[in-house]
Amino acid sequence: MKVRAICLLDYDVDGGFREAAEEEAKLEDAIKNLISGNKRVVHYQIEMRERRGNAAPDISKMKFRSN
Repeated sequence: MKVRAICLLDYDVDGGFREAAEEEAKLEDAIKNLISGNKRVVHYQIEMRERRGNAAPDISKMKFRSN
């Protein structure tokens, strides 16, 4: 059986893109550490983007498309 785990983290970064990139690198390292040695994880991907608004989204209602 294949399953997908979705994790949403909103950051409030003081500064600009350099500071956001530092946070993205920290997140990447943390996830690498989390999945290290877990043979069930076949793929992971991280992308940090600028967000708008202050409302927290409901990830159960998010739609994901496959290209």
